[in-house]
Amino acid sequence: MKNILALLVCLALALCCAVSLAEEGKTVIGDLSINGAFTLQCGLPEGYEIQPTKVAPEQVTAVIRSEDPLKPVMQLSVAFDDLYWDVDRLNDLSDEELAVLERTFTDVDPTIEITYGDTGLGTRLLIARQSSTTPNYIDFLSIYKGYFVEFVLVPSMEAEDTTLTDEQFSMCIDFLTDLDFVPSDALANGGRTFDAGTYTASLTDYNQESGTLQAQIRLRVELDPAMVQNLKAGDTLDLGTETLTVETLQTDEYGDILVNDDLYLIMSEDKVLPQRFDSYLLETAGTLNLKVPDDLVFLDFIDPETGSPLDEPTEHTAQEFISMFLEGGYPDFASDNVEITLDENGGLAGIARRYVPWQ
Repeated sequence: MKNILALLVCLALALCCAVSLAEEGKTVIGDLSINGAFTLQCGLPEGYEIQPTKVAPEQVTAVIRSEDPLKPVMQLSVAFDDLYWDVDRLNDLSDEELAVLERTFTDVDPTIEITYGDTGLGTRLLIARQSSTTPNYIDFLSIYKGYFVEFVLVPSMEAEDTTLTDEQFSMCIDFLTDLDFVPSDALANGGRTFDAGTYTASLTDYNQESGTLQAQIRLRVELDPAMVQNLKAGDTLDLGTETLTVETLQTDEYGDILVNDDLYLIMSEDKVLPQRFDSYLLETAGTLNLKVPDDLVFLDFIDPETGSPLDEPTEHTAQEFISMFLEGGYPDFASDNVEITLDENGGLAGIARRYVPWQ
């Protein structure tokens, strides 16, 4: 799952990592939001400052470095993990699940010893430290709202002695003990921010205990018109989740381009929309966990027995929808053609399922 010296990747569509001062003299590292919005803040060790190294959709990494070039460096990485999407904190994992995490360290380095600590707000920390007399890294790992939050303490590249001391270890422990995962009230659904409206989504799971539906929001793949205009045979076309090698190109009377006889690039002034089988290509833009309201109405434009399209949808209550979803069957609810509607507060306002030929 993770090389303990590598920085994890994958984080928020709506993300801010510009360092600012928080209350009580703490520093805000970032406001993170996919599967439960929260702010990550801490009090920095004396002489240290945060230097964000990557701030992009689904990714945040940073280096916490001292003004003294000989002092050790802390590397920060935060990554959402689909396997742990419903894990609120590391505290919630069973002994068996913790043992699985521990093996990701000990299988790579048998000298690793695992201990545990806690942050200031009680979030558990896994501490992986070499038991040798010359440890050259210490790894601190936690889980919060489905995110892996990892700090790695490593010696400065300018230091002659690369052995980490007990004093440096204690400094990092103090820093992480002061680390706060502060839940944010900015998002109603504990998910990425999307404007009110209707979105195509894949429905992938339903949590019966919390009454929440997991929905992967899928948006149209968009290409740069200037890049497409210069496209030629032999080029590689990045289509989000798909990479295509261009073999043939044909431009029709409307200026749209047919690639490899099955992919249409629908042209406009500011964007190009790839289309295949009369359907636009989609890519996942975020995952939401949405409370299913009691008054939800599910509109089904597909006959569940024959799979044929319906001119007028059948209407189902929230409980009927949940039962149908849990039963599965054909047509599959976990399709790319379910429409979900979000209200102004980000809540689930409606679901509709429509027929497409390839579904």
